[in-house]
Amino acid sequence: MDAIEIFFAAYGLLLALAVAKLFSSAALIFRKRAQIRIGWATPLLMLLLVLDLCSLINNGARLLGLADLSLKLVANSILAGGVYYLIATLAAPDDVVEWPDLDAYYDRHKTVVIGGMMLGSMLGFELTSVLVRGFVDTLQARWMGLNATLLLTFYLLMVVLLFIRNRAVNLVILAILNAIFLVVMLTF
Repeated sequence: MDAIEIFFAAYGLLLALAVAKLFSSAALIFRKRAQIRIGWATPLLMLLLVLDLCSLINNGARLLGLADLSLKLVANSILAGGVYYLIATLAAPDDVVEWPDLDAYYDRHKTVVIGGMMLGSMLGFELTSVLVRGFVDTLQARWMGLNATLLLTFYLLMVVLLFIRNRAVNLVILAILNAIFLVVMLTF
């Protein structure tokens, strides 16, 4: 590594920590939403900060000649990562004493987590692919053959999971979704 790469690694790490802190704060606000009035000013400020951080990351990479990224690609990637960070903080309770039955916690939070996973996937995989490859190449690369069957099955099962309340059906769908990932890991 040369000096510029070391500098940008440190700079990038600090910006990544800022993004993580911002999404951690969003997760805290979301968890406490029943106890507080959220309003508009703080969420708009947080959005402005996310977009500004995206701009800093993009500008830093361009100025240092490390990458020629578009701001929309950086913003999309940061937002996709932020969505995943947010839902990861909501996937399990912070206080297990408050939620002694994790299945009850799952029932209460699954819609947000599954919906967030779908949004994160759409941003992180589908839109990013379109921004990098273009629509036609993405369609050919991601939505043909076995890959298309697996993707369509995955997204359809996720939608079904959003609406089905029966725990046994939820467990079967979760097992199938995990199996799809195993097939993808072993096939592609």
